[in-house]
Amino acid sequence: MKHLTTRIPCTWLLAAALTPAAALADQLVMQNGDVITGDITAIADGKVTIQPAYSDPFAVNLADVASIEADGVYGVVLGDGREVQAQLAGAADGQQALIVEDEPVSVAVGEITVLPPPPPHYERVSRADLNMTLRDGNTDSRNTLLYADTRMRFGVHRHLGDLTFAREEVDGVDTKKQDLLRYEYNRLLENSWYIGGTASYERDPIKELDHRYTVGALVGRDFFNDDVKLLTASLGAGYSDEELGGVSDSGAVGLWRLVYEHKLHGGMLAFFHNHNIDHQFYGDDNTLFKSNTGFRYDILGSLYTSVSLRYDYETEPAPGAKSYDATLAVGLGAEF
Repeated sequence: MKHLTTRIPCTWLLAAALTPAAALADQLVMQNGDVITGDITAIADGKVTIQPAYSDPFAVNLADVASIEADGVYGVVLGDGREVQAQLAGAADGQQALIVEDEPVSVAVGEITVLPPPPPHYERVSRADLNMTLRDGNTDSRNTLLYADTRMRFGVHRHLGDLTFAREEVDGVDTKKQDLLRYEYNRLLENSWYIGGTASYERDPIKELDHRYTVGALVGRDFFNDDVKLLTASLGAGYSDEELGGVSDSGAVGLWRLVYEHKLHGGMLAFFHNHNIDHQFYGDDNTLFKSNTGFRYDILGSLYTSVSLRYDYETEPAPGAKSYDATLAVGLGAEF
């Protein structure tokens, strides 16, 4: 259900004169006569935001709007404090027309405020990317990268997980064997804050990493989380156990995570960036940085092509190993 609030008294008008015809989409009728069609997502702070089918959402000043017509039923608080269910029904005598229980009501369009509807109880987004390169000739090589991630929400409980399997082989010699699995739980709080926990496992025998287990607690905030943008960051502390270069060690770690996604061109193109920083307060005080940055472009249905730069860095690698590992990946993926 959508909700809106108006702070002025509302008067009853004649129903027969105001009942709107059925519409296929929301409409803004501007003072200059222009009509904008799309999905109205917010009316607040003197502006109305609409998402047309042909572009990203944008906002216009309510002072420039003559009337609003929208499908569906809205939760409305009238000027006398009554809460009713109403439909936005266009213009009537220079004011915004509402239909309440089959009866018309008029309000000043400049006084309307729309509150975002509550999110559905269950939401999920899952993706899987496969990147593969084969070379034959003077150098025989095979590179395979499988990456999958999912975000699920059940009410105030959010679950995030991702896995990475990376294999690289040159002239029959393995040069990379990385396995990385991560899970995170968020308990959503008010004002976009959350608390939760995280756990991860990683191994890469080529870098002499036999294993690295990490668990921790975190606190974070969603700065943006809508159909167009997602920006969330968290800070936490935990415990890590690893065997690197034949040496086992464990102790406290500091944790930082950031996830950013932004859909462009009506959702056909998406930019993404995420990174994790773990600082180990033991041993050599190693700092681990892992990032994945790139673009996804929809090609057919749930299929997309992707290009990304994956960058891993650590301040204290195993003896004989490089401190960084960069991979440019181009491949196909699917959202399901």
